[in-house]
Amino acid sequence: MLKNKSILLCLMAAVMLAIAACGGTKLTAQQKQGKKIYETLCNKCHPLIDPKTHTDEEWSQAVDKFGVQLQLTEEEKSAVKAYLTVADKQSSQR
Repeated sequence: MLKNKSILLCLMAAVMLAIAACGGTKLTAQQKQGKKIYETLCNKCHPLIDPKTHTDEEWSQAVDKFGVQLQLTEEEKSAVKAYLTVADKQSSQR
């Protein structure tokens, strides 16, 4: 009986790890829009930067600064910030 419980626990742990490795949180519509903008426009001037390399506040300042140069609307800047905030947390968990 103890052997069966141990096997069951190992299988459950393996399944949980597999699920966690598959991606985590799904993006909202706003975050998807931000991801598209980030990957399309930011990539024109420089290689994409890993979101976890900056804090949310640093990203916010960078998006505000470069958003002016890229002529992003407030809605577009908010979308990019929303994406980077989530991407930062997702990449930190992996």
